[in-house]
Amino acid sequence: MKPKSLLFAFIFYPLLLLGQETLTEKQVTEDYTILKNVLTNGYPSLYEYTSQLQWDSLFTNFEKKKLTTIKTTSELFKSIAELTNYARDGHLIVMRPQLTSIPKLFPLLVKIIDGRLYTDTDDFGIPIGSEIISIDNTSAIELRQKLMKYAPSDGFNTTKKDRQIEREFGILHFYEFGAKDFYQIEYKTPSNEVFTKNLESQPFESIGGRFVNRNSYFSIYHRATNTSEFVKNTVGKKEPFLYFIDSVNTAVLTMNTFQLDVERFQTELKTIFKDINRKKVENLIVDIRQNDGGYPLNSIKAFSYIAREPFKQRAATCVITASLPEENHSQNLVNGYTYKTFFKKYYQNASKKGNEWVSTTDENEPFMVPDKYGFKGKTYVLIGGKTFSAGSSFALFCKNQGITLIGEETGGNYYTQTGGYPMLYTLPNSKIKILISFVRISRYVKDETIKSGSGILPDTRVPLTVQDLIKGRDSQLDYVIKQINE
Repeated sequence: MKPKSLLFAFIFYPLLLLGQETLTEKQVTEDYTILKNVLTNGYPSLYEYTSQLQWDSLFTNFEKKKLTTIKTTSELFKSIAELTNYARDGHLIVMRPQLTSIPKLFPLLVKIIDGRLYTDTDDFGIPIGSEIISIDNTSAIELRQKLMKYAPSDGFNTTKKDRQIEREFGILHFYEFGAKDFYQIEYKTPSNEVFTKNLESQPFESIGGRFVNRNSYFSIYHRATNTSEFVKNTVGKKEPFLYFIDSVNTAVLTMNTFQLDVERFQTELKTIFKDINRKKVENLIVDIRQNDGGYPLNSIKAFSYIAREPFKQRAATCVITASLPEENHSQNLVNGYTYKTFFKKYYQNASKKGNEWVSTTDENEPFMVPDKYGFKGKTYVLIGGKTFSAGSSFALFCKNQGITLIGEETGGNYYTQTGGYPMLYTLPNSKIKILISFVRISRYVKDETIKSGSGILPDTRVPLTVQDLIKGRDSQLDYVIKQINE
């Protein structure tokens, strides 16, 4: 099943900015009721992390206290984002209706380290690595908490939320507080001097043009002289790419996404591993820190090149409905199927347990074996908060086979994922769009001692420190190279 490209345009293009259209109480109620019906009648993971009693309380509170106070699309969007955040599902995404023009935004580019905000570029006379204490008298710690509802993540994970907040900080600040001409910033420099400064808002184009200057993109570490080209060919590159560190006889394979044509992706992988084997390197570093997921088969094929033995990706999958709720407000995103034909093929004859249809069949099982041309040396895998969905599946394959994971907790969940059969709903009055999936996947795991709600945890946690940020040092890659040297 291949989601249509429209899906990814909605997810990965952050500037679907919110308007302020006025809504009547009747319109708000209608939109909310559609969402509630979809969640309660079709969404299979509603009670995964939030109990039915809690959801009943949340719905009651929304209906008795919120509905009468919501007057605009903006207010409804914020309220829905806050409500769906309790699903704790990184695939359940509330999207913003489009504005005819983009307002000026908060201009600083930030990096979140240990829950605190730091400047990621040397702009406006504020040194890199300065801690932002407050913006317009709201503390940075409180700001981060307020913005978390706009950044969905699996379970109780916060690394994925932080990575999205830091990338989209100006946009998310606008959603929460509206457009402003100036911002008063209190900040503390790396030398512990505290200053207050007024900054003028900036056009998105100006802010976006400075993204390549982020120290957290590590152009300094790689001695890149052209930061634009470096970022384009590393963080911004969709195709898998390879480079060698000859001093330690090591290859570094970066895969930023599995959302590529399956046949093309597999052809590129075959070429890459031919190069790796031809060079006869002893060590391989696989970097999936930016890997936001994509097609499961790409994740499976990629892992087959480093797998030690046959592997599994899931224990079971389930759905809770035979027909799509609120279908007239939905848009199908899966090529070759309607929900009805999908259910008939995969779940009509599956086991029925309570209100769930459960399948233990995995059509990709024949592909989950080591590739005969795979790498036989020592492998290290770099993971991070942006590692999600099929990217997290790759990390879990590694965890199950004892391949060393280094970095930070992934954004994708360890035990479950609600990422199958995505549908796009449009609420009729506000035009708010909601991406929601109807298949819950129970992942295959070997270690069942991991706390519920966690992502895939690294074997060695190597966080980015403030000093790393200031120096532009890739501490995680650096750590692996030092281990190889030793």
